[in-house]
Amino acid sequence: MSAATATALRAPAARPSRSPRDARRGRARLAVSPRASAGDRVARSDNSAIARRVAALVAGSAPLAAPPAFAEDAIDAASAVAASVPPSVSSALSSLAPAGVEPGVAAVAGAGVVVAACASLAARASGPRLSAPGSSPFPGSPSPLPNATPNLRGTGASASGRGRGYLIAPPPLFPLVPAFSRRTYRYEVDPGRMWFFEQKQGIGLGLNVSVNVRMTVIKLKTGGLWVHAPIAPTDECVALLEELGAPVEHVVLPTTLFEHKIFVGPFQRKFPDARCWIAPDQWSWPVNLPATFFGIFKSGVLGQDEAPWEDEFELELLQPPALGVASYVSFTECAFFHKPSKTLLVTDAVVYASDSVPDAIPDRDLLESGDDGNFTIAALKFLNLFDIATKAKARTRTSEDMSETERLRLGWLRNALQALYFGPSNLLDPEESWRRVSNRLIVAPVVSTLVYENVPGDVREWAKRVGRWRFERVVPCHFDAPIKAGPREWNAAFAFLDAPRRREVAETDGGAKGGKGAYYPDEDMVLLRGVERFLREAGVIFTDENRPKFGRINARARGETR
Repeated sequence: MSAATATALRAPAARPSRSPRDARRGRARLAVSPRASAGDRVARSDNSAIARRVAALVAGSAPLAAPPAFAEDAIDAASAVAASVPPSVSSALSSLAPAGVEPGVAAVAGAGVVVAACASLAARASGPRLSAPGSSPFPGSPSPLPNATPNLRGTGASASGRGRGYLIAPPPLFPLVPAFSRRTYRYEVDPGRMWFFEQKQGIGLGLNVSVNVRMTVIKLKTGGLWVHAPIAPTDECVALLEELGAPVEHVVLPTTLFEHKIFVGPFQRKFPDARCWIAPDQWSWPVNLPATFFGIFKSGVLGQDEAPWEDEFELELLQPPALGVASYVSFTECAFFHKPSKTLLVTDAVVYASDSVPDAIPDRDLLESGDDGNFTIAALKFLNLFDIATKAKARTRTSEDMSETERLRLGWLRNALQALYFGPSNLLDPEESWRRVSNRLIVAPVVSTLVYENVPGDVREWAKRVGRWRFERVVPCHFDAPIKAGPREWNAAFAFLDAPRRREVAETDGGAKGGKGAYYPDEDMVLLRGVERFLREAGVIFTDENRPKFGRINARARGETR
């Protein structure tokens, strides 16, 4: 045993913070038989601590370390094994210990090494692996995950004979489209257990920027349906849901963002017997009205009230301080781990964008986006943003020279990149920008820049807690799903929180070419960084320096209230 290892064994054991449920589960695993003597219990407790340190060393130094969830379980398993080693056995093997190491450490440490190593190998053998460090063509960004999602285009079920009309009333200050009609597509993900329902949703103002919005429906052990993030309850949507032949028992609002909660009240009215569970800190602006004003009648608050489905799900809440605008405007999101299917459900935390175009985005929208003469391109040329007028003159092939298939693809790339960035550096020919963000699990640039970077500590801790679950796929509310990814890929998606921020570049020279270590290409972040800078300087986005000291959510973030 090396001197470094011996020193680590004698050092105080450091352990990442764990949720109360994990802590209770760990205590249950480490319980010592009540028939053991007091001396045995103390000795076994010491052995457990020693093995925990060894297991931590093994799990942390493996060439391909296990994801956090597996490493945690490896450490717990080693501790449990060590706790069961009788002190008499430890004493008998003490002669094997190298000089300077406490009696019995070698035997107990051996148990920890074996268990941790086995768990690490099992973790590496299961699920998709990230490429080796440095294999990404863009240093600092998550590694590509090609073909991580099924191509669902053309497989969704619709009910063409049922009504698709839907009017958002009262209309929000931030325009959402479609304004009057929404087609619904249903996909069966797990036969008889999980379904996706998708509709088109985007920004108005003539920008033609739309993506899919997803509602996930899961059948519980009770036989009833659990509905995550409801979409517009058109007659078609309701008919497709009723075709599943099971009652809607629970409706879940996992966020405070209005584009998701705006449909919860109408959805409740379609299924009045369902119980409704909402994320805490709900708000409205400019007048902060209660959820009941919008027809949302909660049965309980997530993370505060016990729900009857919690034996099938675990949840973790992101509750940072106020985001901006007002002291009560929050960006709360609840992540769920569906244990039977090993699925992580989130709202806007991560996305996976690929060439697979959602059925909800009609071809006419894609062809319009793929037209070089559309409103957005014309406005960019008029303002000459990103020197687009010069780029347009230098092009040797325009949309008029493309086939319909090529224009459809170009339209999707432009549409998706605008949704992610507001506007990439080259909307005329976006292939390079698309290659930098597609086919990988990432945090959308608009979310990371306008939200997460301003509350990095809260986001980092939440991401770590979520990353301890043993999920094998991820289901967000936008773009592709289900994504074949686990804790390793999830943690990599939040690497930007620990990387140097790129704001300084954007503020000084309007953005430089993406250098080594950039999570997003700097040239594509210019417009988004400019929007962020304007909102920060105007006080619309809060920072630690100007965030209000009053307000319940800000006091809670400071640890003054629970």
